[in-house]
Amino acid sequence: MNQSTLWLAELQFFLSLSFVAVFFAIELGLSWVLFAFRLRTLGGNQAMWLPAYRTWVRVFALATVLSIAASIPVIILLGTLWPQFLQKTALLSSPLLAAAIVTTLIFKSSFLGLMLYAQRRMPNWLHAGVVGVSALINTGLLFIILAWISWLHHPVGAQWSDAGLKAIDWSVVFRNPLIYWYGGLYVAGSFLFVGVLIQAMLARQSIRRPANEGERRVNRFALLLSLFAVAGLVIGVVGHGGWLALNQPFKAAALNAFWHSGATPEWLLAAWSSESEQKNLFSFGLRPLHLWWLGQDAQQHYIGLDKGVGMLPPVNLVFWSFRLALLVGVLLLLAQLRTWWLIGRRYFDPNMLSERWRHVLLILPFLAAAMIWFGLAYQLFGELPYVVFESLTTSELYSQLRFSWLVTSILISVVVYLLGTIGFVSLVRYAGRYGVIPVARHRGRA
Repeated sequence: MNQSTLWLAELQFFLSLSFVAVFFAIELGLSWVLFAFRLRTLGGNQAMWLPAYRTWVRVFALATVLSIAASIPVIILLGTLWPQFLQKTALLSSPLLAAAIVTTLIFKSSFLGLMLYAQRRMPNWLHAGVVGVSALINTGLLFIILAWISWLHHPVGAQWSDAGLKAIDWSVVFRNPLIYWYGGLYVAGSFLFVGVLIQAMLARQSIRRPANEGERRVNRFALLLSLFAVAGLVIGVVGHGGWLALNQPFKAAALNAFWHSGATPEWLLAAWSSESEQKNLFSFGLRPLHLWWLGQDAQQHYIGLDKGVGMLPPVNLVFWSFRLALLVGVLLLLAQLRTWWLIGRRYFDPNMLSERWRHVLLILPFLAAAMIWFGLAYQLFGELPYVVFESLTTSELYSQLRFSWLVTSILISVVVYLLGTIGFVSLVRYAGRYGVIPVARHRGRA
């Protein structure tokens, strides 16, 4: 088997999955934000909050369409790149995959139609309930997907035979702690993404005209949402790091580029490793310290990468993807704190910001997308060479496709995903410039 084709196959799958992850993050976060907006319209503030709902439900609809469309290539790639995967894990994968498909194609689509076209055909409280159920459906779908991914990364409640799984204890599968660490990180990242996206649109609108009272309240809501989301990310990173040290010490060691077991570790800010020489070619970090997120053996010695040679994840990729995600998260936090400092006592009016800073806010959604992208790269590539941790490897399941086919497939995927991203950005820019986007001219629609 050509190692380069295996890497291309892994890259192809990651690109497709990351596109779904980014737009589903927008969809998930917006579904709960729209529910909050819709609840606020039930009181006496309908004039302030209804325009925000009507604007962002269109963005939510496009994100939903893009995430559904992009999930189809992921399912296809499961069969073309790793044809034995579903066969060996059918007892677990088939029910979860079927549940995800039914939830996506039936429930999500139905409630999206009600959100878009039935606002004036039902009482306000009922329509608000529909929006809430849509948010719950998205959360349930996330739980199903994370149950699958978490089991792949930490396969519990399963009995194996030579042919594959032969028994599943679903109660143990759904109690997998990774579901909740992954879920907390993804939900927090989703809310941060949506928070900075709303602020970016309001900042763009404020360049053209003064913000009204409703937009100032929405801006305050988005800023608070982002700050709480950052706090959630911090808790998730700390908690998941502790779990990783106990259960996957080699991934924890790769995260820190820590090679020599028993040595005194440092927190490395930058490093580049040579897996063949089992050392860092260069490194720069803080003084030696106690790293509780490194695994330890029975003698309380730190476990390094030298004990797992041959079955290690790509160290440099894991090391840098985590640090880039961390760096982007810190930049987003600093930007949100500065924005709060500038307008927290000025009624959260974006017009009180300098035009230069408002243009900085326009960049933040792209940084949030990059943070999710780097975080996903760290989690997925950190599990290599395994598909099912310590049970099945990518090389065992790979279908050995031709190099030229993989290169062509990746190029086509990149073009399609870029076009989808450009279309989404164009919609948001249009909404920021012109306001509510009509979906129909018929009376009785949203």
